[in-house]
Amino acid sequence: MELNRIYQHDTIMAMKKIPAASIDLTVTDPPYLMNYRSNRRVKQEKFDYIENDKNANDMISDYVEQLYRIHKDNTAVYMFCSWHHIDFFKQEFEKYFQLKNIIVWNKNNHGSGDLKGSYAPKHEFILYGHKGRSLFRDKRIPDVIDCAKISSTKLQHPTEKPVPLIEIFIRNNSDVGDLVFDGFMGSGTTAVAAKKQGRDYLGFEIVPQYIEVSNIRLESTYNEEDDFKILNTI
Repeated sequence: MELNRIYQHDTIMAMKKIPAASIDLTVTDPPYLMNYRSNRRVKQEKFDYIENDKNANDMISDYVEQLYRIHKDNTAVYMFCSWHHIDFFKQEFEKYFQLKNIIVWNKNNHGSGDLKGSYAPKHEFILYGHKGRSLFRDKRIPDVIDCAKISSTKLQHPTEKPVPLIEIFIRNNSDVGDLVFDGFMGSGTTAVAAKKQGRDYLGFEIVPQYIEVSNIRLESTYNEEDDFKILNTI
């Protein structure tokens, strides 16, 4: 499998083809198991429901197991999740990795939800853990991180994360030239952040339209002499 590629493929099947102990860092945003779709009151939804985002507990279990297999010793994993099923994500994560923090991402912009019966959601969780022990390369920061979410008018994926947030994690737990993995690439944010920080990347995304978005974003990130492509087969 070539580096600096996003493959259009089912992530569990594809991960089984990655050699053991070959990944230096994972920053990943898997399905939250809540059949997510924006609840904004609009006439026409911009995005469809997230692929595999309902009744996919077995997939998440298999995903975490495969992450452990493909990771080198003394490396780190960052996994986004929602409070809705954090108990399940945490239990699966701790089967293989040493959980160091549950990071709170303060998005500085709350969602909608139940406007009359619940507090306005303004955060997401990120499980951060080690296979072995991974030391910070950059400065130690608090476990509550303020980073504005992407404006709804600029979103290219319904759960797209800000590149600067992902870059924090890449700088802290990898070195230039290391290999960063994401099995749920979405619109390619992890790949873009890795490239900007001088790391290699590898990942999978099953939805063709997001492969196309990733292609465009990566093209604008690369220099003219750089080679890049999105592959449909492994």
